[in-house]
Amino acid sequence: MTGPRVLVCAGLDPSGGAGLLADLEALAAAGARGWAVATALTAQGPRGARAVVPAAPEMLLAQVDALLEGSRDLPRAVKTGMLGSGGNAAALAERLGRRPLGRVPLVVDPVLFASSGLSLLDAPDARGALHALLARATLATPNWPELEALAGHALASEEGAIRAARELPARAVLVKGGHRSGEPVDVLVRGRTVVRIRGRRQPVEARGTGCRLASATAGFLARGFPLEESVRRAKRVVEHYLDAVQGDRA
Repeated sequence: MTGPRVLVCAGLDPSGGAGLLADLEALAAAGARGWAVATALTAQGPRGARAVVPAAPEMLLAQVDALLEGSRDLPRAVKTGMLGSGGNAAALAERLGRRPLGRVPLVVDPVLFASSGLSLLDAPDARGALHALLARATLATPNWPELEALAGHALASEEGAIRAARELPARAVLVKGGHRSGEPVDVLVRGRTVVRIRGRRQPVEARGTGCRLASATAGFLARGFPLEESVRRAKRVVEHYLDAVQGDRA
């Protein structure tokens, strides 16, 4: 397989519905190749997540450094997903700020909760734990509940979500709209610029769509596409995935 390399740091979902295995699938669909670094082990299956055990920060960094050492195929983008602990978030933020990764695009998917409701970050202050990583991010991709957790309060409207997105230190924020009723509209916020990216509501439920969207976006950024175009292409990757899931269940 050809295509640029993307470093993915996320949890391992043995079912492949979300996490690292889903990330690698999405990267392949975006024309990129992935390196997979496990931030945590999870016990997950068709009925959702039951338990999570974060990797030690030392083990997390050892995986990253082992991949980078002596490699001529360095990542052209990085994507982070579920991190498991504030210690992992801090360690990654420091490591991703140094060569050879300090200048490549970084997509941060602030995965805070499993679909089952299980907490996936062991820090009481999610915003504080992720602040340094978000400050390094080219794009953060919170869904509505995650943005509320990062903002520290409920969001009653799209305008409130845009204000909350602007308060995050990331260079751009994609507020995913799948948790809201009606037509799913993702809102890309870059400073004063707001772009609404409409999608189509799929008549099927599937885990890991947020993982896939963030990873595919990182893949397209690694290929050199601009941010908005990368997001739009990534949304099509997710839509094609959901079409395939619906076909399998028909």
